[in-house]
Amino acid sequence: MSIYSRILVPIDASSTAQTAAEQAVALARDLKAALRFVAVLESHSYVGYAPALLEVMQNDARLLLDGWMTRAAAQGCDVGTGLAETTSTLPHVADVILAEARRWGADLIVIGSHGRSGVRRLVLGSVAEAVAHRSAVPVLIVHAADNIGT
Repeated sequence: MSIYSRILVPIDASSTAQTAAEQAVALARDLKAALRFVAVLESHSYVGYAPALLEVMQNDARLLLDGWMTRAAAQGCDVGTGLAETTSTLPHVADVILAEARRWGADLIVIGSHGRSGVRRLVLGSVAEAVAHRSAVPVLIVHAADNIGT
């Protein structure tokens, strides 16, 4: 039995999240660990302004989750998915990810990071950094090669 048996992977359509997902699938396959992909939508940004856009985003997220579930299952992984939404500016996306990790019993989180530095990091923040700093379980942060240092 591996030290990591339940790997949570926050996912979106970014190249960094895709790279993290690829790494997580390979790790789960090699460790024979269960894998769970979760997408978090910040629905508070769209409620009341563009409900049709929110519906499109929910559908896109489900398609993305289904695609990764199919890919991971084809690699022999025990895999599941989840779609979560924040309905106000709080909780932060990182809080939603950490709550999902606790609820599911994850013992590792694999997350992509854009690798921003300087002012861009201060302005945009870092979900990966917040998850890593507040997580009760280990966090593997994966950078996409084309985004390191931007």
